[in-house]
Amino acid sequence: ALKRFHGSSEYRREMEDIQRECFALDGEKPRKPWQLFTDRGVRWQLITVIVMTMGQQLSGINAIYFYATYVFEQAGILAEKIPYVTLGTGVCECLTALSCVRSNYVGRRCLIIGGYLLMTLWCTVLTFSLTYQELYSWVPYMSMTCVFAFILSFGLGPGGITNTLTAELFVQSSRPAAYMIAGTVSWISFFTVGMLFPFIV
Repeated sequence: ALKRFHGSSEYRREMEDIQRECFALDGEKPRKPWQLFTDRGVRWQLITVIVMTMGQQLSGINAIYFYATYVFEQAGILAEKIPYVTLGTGVCECLTALSCVRSNYVGRRCLIIGGYLLMTLWCTVLTFSLTYQELYSWVPYMSMTCVFAFILSFGLGPGGITNTLTAELFVQSSRPAAYMIAGTVSWISFFTVGMLFPFIV
């Protein structure tokens, strides 16, 4: 399977990594989530996964989706076409999440930091364009462009990389517990955004 996935020349290194990990963990039982919190050896990996997962949910992606319909209305898109444009934003995120695997040669760190910096830029431009959209006829289109650019930036970095980090930072015996912690943090953050954002708006 690795040979088919990586190609005939590249799969050996991956196979060696799998075998090395298998020998190193020989007889070790899967760990429980609470055991990871008390293990100093995985402290920084756990902190990284928790911060990245929270950052993914609290980055503003949900707010962008919340405001997308309003932004598209202001840009003059017909009401019956807005659901299709909104669907396009979801497709956009999926495509960038898939393509970030291909653009992985620049490094995880570069993709994550670059993604967050671009998201900050597009949020700033979106704020100004929403503030001054009554002044010029082209400004609502700038807002619409910012929505798509923000989603592209999210998918290119935080959206595509964050979930793969857990598998890469933890060995097999700790991985299921780490995924449980990351999933719990993700849903708590999502729930927090869902509960607090309407009051902020």
